[in-house]
Amino acid sequence: MAILSFHSKSKSFTELLEENKLKFYKTAKIILKNDDDIYDALQDALLSMYQNYDTLRDKSLFSTWGTRIVINKCYDFLRKKKNNVITLDETIENDIEISAFDEYDVDKYGIKQAMNEYLSEEQKLVVILFYYDDYSLKEISNILDIPEGTVKSRLSKARDILKEKLEKEEI
Repeated sequence: MAILSFHSKSKSFTELLEENKLKFYKTAKIILKNDDDIYDALQDALLSMYQNYDTLRDKSLFSTWGTRIVINKCYDFLRKKKNNVITLDETIENDIEISAFDEYDVDKYGIKQAMNEYLSEEQKLVVILFYYDDYSLKEISNILDIPEGTVKSRLSKARDILKEKLEKEEI
């Protein structure tokens, strides 16, 4: 009987993971940027998701729950790596940041570069989760463990900054 429940757990977990894997990868890429680091953090996140899957009462929340785990693992990874960080040349660093958005179709109007140049990491993360991963304000609030008002504020500020900077570039 235990084997049967293990298979049903694996199957539904696997299906949910398959539906959300690109979303998890994109979220990790925004935070970590380097593929090796991303895969390490995602591996830790996947293990944590699998080990704690039974504690998730509402499986319809898997996407938000999993994204939260991915974000936490990415930040854990950054904290561990903080003492070993090598400062990169400004140009190389900018190229790496821009490549974080390659998975999204945001290059059309220079939005990708504007986001990297003018938005903070917190603002970029909220913009990506809202516009490109289609999370609601409430879901983002749960994922980032911040008040919904803070999500709205970061999103509004990011929109204002991008509007201002992109309008200036058009002139």
